[in-house]
Amino acid sequence: MIRFLRYVSLLLVTVSLFACASGKSTSKAELPEIITTGTKTQKFNLQLDFGKNHFSGLLIARKMENGEIRLLFTTHFGLSVFDFSLHKDSMAVNNIVEPMRKKKVLNLLEKDFRLTFLPSCNMRIKEKSTIFEKRTTGWGLPKAVITLSEFNESEPNRVLIKHPWIKLKIQLDKLSI
Repeated sequence: MIRFLRYVSLLLVTVSLFACASGKSTSKAELPEIITTGTKTQKFNLQLDFGKNHFSGLLIARKMENGEIRLLFTTHFGLSVFDFSLHKDSMAVNNIVEPMRKKKVLNLLEKDFRLTFLPSCNMRIKEKSTIFEKRTTGWGLPKAVITLSEFNESEPNRVLIKHPWIKLKIQLDKLSI
């Protein structure tokens, strides 16, 4: 058994070395934000799937005068699910429903919204074409795969964030005002 574990660990180290030495870009250059927010309010249809649970509604994003990005997620019936103020180095929770008040859930949502609405140096472009762009961040449990598609000029109309290990999927579809 110990011998088997040694071979597995050696194999993992070898695979990770070859993955780092491959031709894929692994630079830590800062990528621009996926969705640029201005003083104009932007609306998105948000679908959140976690395991077998499905939530959908409207995400409203706006950059305020002090530089914070205000994010409000409401259901189609008007129930406010969360209200966040995203700053450059922190996130303030203005309001959130009780089942989502867990620290791990808040950290995950903060990370995902930071990757979407703020410039990030933690992402890598995995694949890129004229139709879609696939970015990744992290590895293991916190790994996220972000797929951008349906571009309008340089900004995507659809953003799909998947966390494959925890079966979480967040889809943002831009709505015309």
